[in-house]
Amino acid sequence: MYSNPNECLYCTNNETLHKLMIEIAHLSVSRVFLFKEQTYKGRCVVAYDEHVNDLNELSDEQRNAFMADVVKVTRAMQKVFNPEKINYGAYSDKLCHLHFHLAPKYVDGPDYG
Repeated sequence: MYSNPNECLYCTNNETLHKLMIEIAHLSVSRVFLFKEQTYKGRCVVAYDEHVNDLNELSDEQRNAFMADVVKVTRAMQKVFNPEKINYGAYSDKLCHLHFHLAPKYVDGPDYG
């Protein structure tokens, strides 16, 4: 399943994106968006710069650079928020643009365990 980049939330940087998230960083091959809704303190998305749907569409070099960006964000989250665990989610069934959700989990937070 592929979506039109002209309709993509991340490619168009549209009003819907700004209602949900705030862009907080531009890394080597991705952008980082912090969710405004912070039930999970620090929850964010790392979105690949180009409009691709899946990791398997990237060259080894591109994939390694993207995953290095994801790791950079998780290390920053660990340093700033000190969560017990960070859950990763890569969903592309509704929004066909390569992105990872990073959801920090805390012992005293919702849905822990």
